[in-house]
Amino acid sequence: RKLDLTNYTFNVPDQKGILQFMTYDFHKSLEGMLAHPNLGLNGPELLRTMEVVEKVQKAKDEILLNDDDYKLILETCKKFRGFTKNDHVFLKRIFNCASVPDNKIVKFSDNGKER
Repeated sequence: RKLDLTNYTFNVPDQKGILQFMTYDFHKSLEGMLAHPNLGLNGPELLRTMEVVEKVQKAKDEILLNDDDYKLILETCKKFRGFTKNDHVFLKRIFNCASVPDNKIVKFSDNGKER
């Protein structure tokens, strides 16, 4: 799956009702949600989650997720409580993450260079 990690903007009315545009930090939100304390992760769950968090941290504008990593992100979204309307685009991107045919995937080594 290919997940778009680029930031996006949303608006929030200030005290006078004037819309203020805010930047939604996609990386930070995904990283924070995956390892959020309210999920009650045990040791092995946290270790597995941090593997995915580290992959997200290394990625730039998009990330190719294997099935296990994508499933972990989906299941976390289903368990997490406290989303707001500002998270709408975030959730749409995750739940509608595009499949990438196997023959279209470019494999990378650990340092980001093609093999």
